[in-house]
Amino acid sequence: MSLNYALIFSVFVSFLTVISCKKDGAGNTENAAQAMETYAAEKTPTFAVTLNGKPLQAMPEPDTIKQNYIKSLDEARAFYLGNLKNVKGYADYGRKALNLGYVENALQVLSKGIDQFPNTADLYYYRGMASVIGRQFPEAVSDFWKAGKAIEGQRDAKGILDKTEEEKKIDATLQYEVYKWMGLAFQCQGDFTNAEKMYEVCGDFSTNSDLYCISYYWQYQAYMRAGREKDATSLLGSVSPKMYISASTQPYLDALLYFKGEKSETDLVNLNEVPKSSIEANGWSIKAYAIAVKALLEKKETRFVEVLDKIVASPFWNQAAFIAAEADHHRLKGFNYEKMKEVKMESDGKRKG
Repeated sequence: MSLNYALIFSVFVSFLTVISCKKDGAGNTENAAQAMETYAAEKTPTFAVTLNGKPLQAMPEPDTIKQNYIKSLDEARAFYLGNLKNVKGYADYGRKALNLGYVENALQVLSKGIDQFPNTADLYYYRGMASVIGRQFPEAVSDFWKAGKAIEGQRDAKGILDKTEEEKKIDATLQYEVYKWMGLAFQCQGDFTNAEKMYEVCGDFSTNSDLYCISYYWQYQAYMRAGREKDATSLLGSVSPKMYISASTQPYLDALLYFKGEKSETDLVNLNEVPKSSIEANGWSIKAYAIAVKALLEKKETRFVEVLDKIVASPFWNQAAFIAAEADHHRLKGFNYEKMKEVKMESDGKRKG
């Protein structure tokens, strides 16, 4: 399906939604307005801002990846507009908006979902993720707490959305993801004591080497920066290059081996090879941030700043390690934190004000 055809199709679906709501009577008029408002919001996407208030730009994905993201988002939008009483539509639409960096749009649709389905952990989780990507860390923590409470007592919550093949291999529970992202939200606020506690909780929901590697990457940093050096060293003792992991987890293991002194910086990553896609950026930013953190721990401030500068100059700002690096960069440079400006939409798609 071409982009233009997909766009026409999604407009057609939204039109049918309005018509069906009129047929159903006045009680569903609000649903029609909601559908059109959210559709209009997505057509004027709002990206995030950096921690010092600088607007972030669209990420320069290769055309093949970008078109796949757009196609997936169009399909998610069409399902959402045609199924306003289905909670999965809100969650999937919000999640896929984040692939393109449409932070405010994700926040809007997920908030609407929460209004209708107030005790759904997935909606709070994805809205919390959107808040982290939007550099709204206190709001993210609040949503992650609500997500955790909604699945309290469950041992193996997998979430309501279908998993990718790689996600199926890693097999993370919703609890694991919630506490991992909450740890990041605390870390980005400089609260490493609470961050390491959240990463520890991830261990309670880890059942394979992939999950341990990912949480250990963050947990080691938080331990060291919270003054728990003995615990950090003990953590690295269980890390081995022979660990059986998925390809997407390899950057985490490589970074841990670098922390451990078993991999050199040269073997880890080339900081001058800026990633050209979000897929490349994921592994690159994980390993680049490890170099920055190790420089900080070794009190090499010049190197620390140098590496952070390289990370924040890269264009894929929705990566978790990028956001953590930006938060360090923000504190180091003494920037004043500015909240992301909210964009209000009229039901006809025009911006308010």
